[in-house]
Amino acid sequence: MASSKSVFKITKPPIAQPSITQPFSKDITQMSQICYKHNEKYTIYCKKHECPCCSGCIVEDHNECRNLAKLADFIKKNKPSNAFSETEHSLEELVNNIKAVRHDQQNNLQRLAKMKSKIFKEIKETRITINNHLDEIQNDILEKLNAVEEEENTKIVTLLLLLKEKENEISECQKSMGEMKKNAKDLKSYLLMKYFENEVSSKGEFLQSMIDTENIQERNLSYKAHAAIQSLVIDINNFGAITVETKPSNVVIKRRNFKEEQLLVPSLSTVHTIELNLTKTIDSTGDNTWGCCTFPDGRLAFPDYYSKTIRVFNTDGSFSFDVKTATCACDIAYISEDNTLAVSSGGSDTPSISLIDIQNKQMKETIPVGSYCYGIAIKDNELICSAADDGIQVIDMFNNSTSDIVSEQIPSGGYVATFGHKVYHTNNETNCVTCLDLHGIDQWAFQNENVLKEPRGISVDNDGNVYVVGVESFNVVVISADGKQYKELFIVSDDLFEPYTLDYNKETNQLLVADNSNKAMLFDVGH
Repeated sequence: MASSKSVFKITKPPIAQPSITQPFSKDITQMSQICYKHNEKYTIYCKKHECPCCSGCIVEDHNECRNLAKLADFIKKNKPSNAFSETEHSLEELVNNIKAVRHDQQNNLQRLAKMKSKIFKEIKETRITINNHLDEIQNDILEKLNAVEEEENTKIVTLLLLLKEKENEISECQKSMGEMKKNAKDLKSYLLMKYFENEVSSKGEFLQSMIDTENIQERNLSYKAHAAIQSLVIDINNFGAITVETKPSNVVIKRRNFKEEQLLVPSLSTVHTIELNLTKTIDSTGDNTWGCCTFPDGRLAFPDYYSKTIRVFNTDGSFSFDVKTATCACDIAYISEDNTLAVSSGGSDTPSISLIDIQNKQMKETIPVGSYCYGIAIKDNELICSAADDGIQVIDMFNNSTSDIVSEQIPSGGYVATFGHKVYHTNNETNCVTCLDLHGIDQWAFQNENVLKEPRGISVDNDGNVYVVGVESFNVVVISADGKQYKELFIVSDDLFEPYTLDYNKETNQLLVADNSNKAMLFDVGH
């Protein structure tokens, strides 16, 4: 493990380690002392990967690990933890997670049934709407059909009556002409003939005029369906589509980092033997440095709050590169899983977490948050933040969901650290350092204004000892893992005018202490 703000996520394929899940054996003693992979006795303990190793493990998997110790010495220094209670707690947590998922899926079944009923109702209502509309436009077209037929019928009937009248007139002419042929004299016959010729001509012209004016044309009715109606029958072959939409579940799974919860946990070692030895001074870290962190390879990073900049330095303290952030850059934490930096935005107008790709030296992603996050730490694939006025929050980087460890009003400028299944928080208004479990239950609190005032930056070493900067007390204090002992390690000097934040590198056992403005110091931590 690297710095106190770094973590190896449980999703990352780990370095091959002694098998914890080897086949069950009745010889528990033999199983716990012999490496199942190499069939050799465990002799070394790797603090980086928190596992016992045999000589084969060292050669194959831990050749580059620096933080190794004799297993016998490590066991003497450490005492067995309450492994059973921790395991029982983890099993209970796992059962609760399963119950939460089952409850969510059962609710999903109920939601599906309700959605089905809703969709069924929508389909029926759509069908009724379509039917009503079709009935309406059908009645409309039928009314138009009746009106057109009636109008054309009237025209034809009127024409028939007129033709009948003309036909009767012609019949009368024919009858009169027959009488004339029997009785008329020559002169009279001539005059009558002229009269009948005029009548025939007049009736013929009338008939021709009827033809010319299209009054006696044949009338037919036709119907052309609307294109949309034809499309309804031809093109529309379904009533719609039923699809399944998925989205991430709202269930928040509580996960423990079992790499930090081994069967052996650090015993309560005294803090009075801890000493700091200055190894280097770093200049030009930033005008407003509110956070700092170390990389596994020894590089250093500092956020410059108002300039919205992250400055990265080489292992020798020389400047390497900087990256701009979208918001103010408050605190910073290293994510070893994908070699990125997580940067909180403090009191920025746009609360967010910025993720920086160290390899490509650029912004990778911005995670919007609903609170003003100041101090930030990493645990598994989750960000733990000190959220002003809202409490200590957990942000899942997989789905950006937020849950609370502590839901209460806390001041701005609080800082957090994690170790095992514990969270540590500084409150600069009450001058208090608090240790809590992951459920927000207080484990201990350290409050001594004669020793520590305005606590800010906080970090934890391999033994669970807590390092804190006191801004108003101008010092760095280490508090024992149980919160009962303390030692003042560093008092402000001309070299470091105003210490503000710090970070403990578990890989190198070094402590980085940063000034509020443009300077930091790197110390070796010894006993």
